[in-house]
Amino acid sequence: MFIPHLRLVCLTFMLSLFATAAFAEIYKWVDENGQTHYSQQAPRDIAATVIKTPPPPVIDPDIAQQQVDELIQQQGSEDQMRLDQQNHQKIAAEKLANQEKNCKIAQQQLQQYQNNPGRRIMDADGNVTRLTEEDRQQKIQESQENVTKYCP
Repeated sequence: MFIPHLRLVCLTFMLSLFATAAFAEIYKWVDENGQTHYSQQAPRDIAATVIKTPPPPVIDPDIAQQQVDELIQQQGSEDQMRLDQQNHQKIAAEKLANQEKNCKIAQQQLQQYQNNPGRRIMDADGNVTRLTEEDRQQKIQESQENVTKYCP
């Protein structure tokens, strides 16, 4: 029966040591060179003043919970904004890549129509025919419009 009481006494003693360490006094003194020092131990040969620290402010749990909820909501909205911005950047990059691809295709078509006057094309029925000069000039005109449309 003595051992459970001894454990309780030891536990109380240890907890009181930790509690006193949490409320340790802070000493302030000025040395002979005029420098101010702060410590938890008072100097032996110099007079020091004890700085009394005020207790921490009382916090209402409802207000604290409200502040935490606001911070969580703010972080959530910032994360959502960041994701939206990343999505917009991704879409813009895809648009740019698609525009560059279309530009390259339009330039190749224009070059083919300009450099190959005897170009043959396949119609809807699968027949291969040669373009007339009027059709070729019309295709060149369309290709130039596509180049100006897709190439900056």
